[in-house]
Amino acid sequence: MDLIFSFSEQYETQIQRLGLSSIDIAFASFIFQMESAQTKGVALLAGLVSQKLSQQDSCLNINNIDFSTLQILGFDSTKSLLMSLEQARSVNVDNQQIEAKPIIFENNNLYLQRYHQYEVSLANIIQNKLGSFLAVDQEHANTVLTELFSPPPANQEKDTDWQKVAVCIAATRSFSLITGGPGTGKTTTVAKLLALLQGLASKQGKPLKIQLVAPTGKAAARLTESLLLARDRLPLQYRWALDVQCSTIHRLLGSQPARVDFKHNQQNMLHLDVLIVDEASMVDLPLMSKLLGAVPIASRVILLGDQNQLSSVEAGSVLADICQAALQGTTEPVYSAEVCQLVAELSGEIIPPVEQQRVSGNISDCLVKLQKSHRFSASSPIGQLAKHVIQGEVNKGLTLLSQQQSGEGLSWYKNATLREFVRSYASLLSGYFGAIKLADIGQAFALLEKQQILCAQKNGSWGVENLNFMIEQELNKQGHISLDRKDYYGRPIMLSQNDHGLGIFNGDIGIIMADPEQPQLIKAWFKTGHEQYNGIVVSRLPRHDTVYAMTIHKSQGSEFEKVVLCLPESRDDKPIMGLSRELFYTGLTRAKQRFELYGQQHVLEKCLQSACYRSSGLAQRL
Repeated sequence: MDLIFSFSEQYETQIQRLGLSSIDIAFASFIFQMESAQTKGVALLAGLVSQKLSQQDSCLNINNIDFSTLQILGFDSTKSLLMSLEQARSVNVDNQQIEAKPIIFENNNLYLQRYHQYEVSLANIIQNKLGSFLAVDQEHANTVLTELFSPPPANQEKDTDWQKVAVCIAATRSFSLITGGPGTGKTTTVAKLLALLQGLASKQGKPLKIQLVAPTGKAAARLTESLLLARDRLPLQYRWALDVQCSTIHRLLGSQPARVDFKHNQQNMLHLDVLIVDEASMVDLPLMSKLLGAVPIASRVILLGDQNQLSSVEAGSVLADICQAALQGTTEPVYSAEVCQLVAELSGEIIPPVEQQRVSGNISDCLVKLQKSHRFSASSPIGQLAKHVIQGEVNKGLTLLSQQQSGEGLSWYKNATLREFVRSYASLLSGYFGAIKLADIGQAFALLEKQQILCAQKNGSWGVENLNFMIEQELNKQGHISLDRKDYYGRPIMLSQNDHGLGIFNGDIGIIMADPEQPQLIKAWFKTGHEQYNGIVVSRLPRHDTVYAMTIHKSQGSEFEKVVLCLPESRDDKPIMGLSRELFYTGLTRAKQRFELYGQQHVLEKCLQSACYRSSGLAQRL
């Protein structure tokens, strides 16, 4: 504590100007103790590296440090900073020192030692898997693919079936990525991939051990449900291949109480032949490194996700980094001649030729981008706006929103008051509470899921907490509910904690109602399948909150007929933290039919102009 006080006292002004937290100061104080009198200034820099982790960056690129920050750190140029790093006792420069150091400086990036290890380990695992091609019975594969994929109508022009291409590439590689926007059929593609893999394996009398995982319990449950629906659309002889259960990553690896490591690791590998990771954009760098580190080198790994969505809430943007490495500055993957030929031989699909093809074994051979959205068409207002947002076309996006008329899929309310919005929304719930009074749980869920309020922030006047509070007050005023009891009939809730014993997970949405068979029991009802519900006594529930409104982060992977997105209010034109085009895109693309936006124009402009960039060296390593 004396050491921290000494450091804080000496650098009080700089600490305040850099905005270092208590944990950043503690790490900087530790480095301060290690350094000589000539390199004490490196301690402040160490605090900045620690701060980057709380901002979800896995490292600090020194080229991104502006001149004013350099001066606060005590350097007059990047060159003088580099000289101090080379002399510092706490820094390993370009892995020249054998002994472990708390800070690593490599490729102009400063890392905490542990995060450097995660990044290097993950890059090495992927690189090792890139050179691994998996032989398949080409004749049998062609037969199975023909049965799984219907030919296009005779009168329709033949386009490349990218789902079929994805299945071919994932079946023949140790590592692959299947990306695409919402509704592009990633789950359908996986269902057909599993059917192909098990179809090939069963012919050899060796069924595969397949594991599907997702970063959250909610995402895992949703993936299970989606695969069950996809299974019913497969030919009868392949449906057995989808008799799989999805798990969370933590559960698969074996979480250990009060420990950061898992039961399964590089010394105790998982026993599986195929690992499929859904919602991979939500997986942070440490977790992805630990997960792939526990997978045998010969096993297939397939990552699914949308690289344009929000990244993980922890450090790193793994899926986006891998896609960046694979695309190498292009908008679509460019494949080697070998992969184009293999896909053509297996499936008959012709990948459109390009002038410059890649060398075989390159990471670009592992990526497939699904093109066609089945949630909304590219020509629909929502599809057009999503395209403008992704491409950073701010003016086109603003124009499209401004020109839309009511009933055309998009609406923008620039000047609506909070009270007007709450009153209008509460009046739309009369049908929902009518279903609650009739104890019609199916109809209640159907009406609740038709529309969803999404907020950019948890706090603030247009944030989740205040909106849920005001909506309840208005519903009470309109006579739909009574706030005399917290768990009133019809209260929609979202869990914020897993309970594997009860089979409910963080992010699950439930509705409070009486048990029809035992009216004295108040239960929370959760969907467990098509027209199937599970009631749990309220007193047994893990932590939960009212959910008329939820954050955009919590909505990832969900879809609603209508989405109402609320941006925070700003009266002084100051930047609002946390807004980005990725955040807006994620919220927008939860909508299937209608999207309503509530927000000031200058706030929306700031949001669409801000790209979510995270410092990382992973793409460069790959």
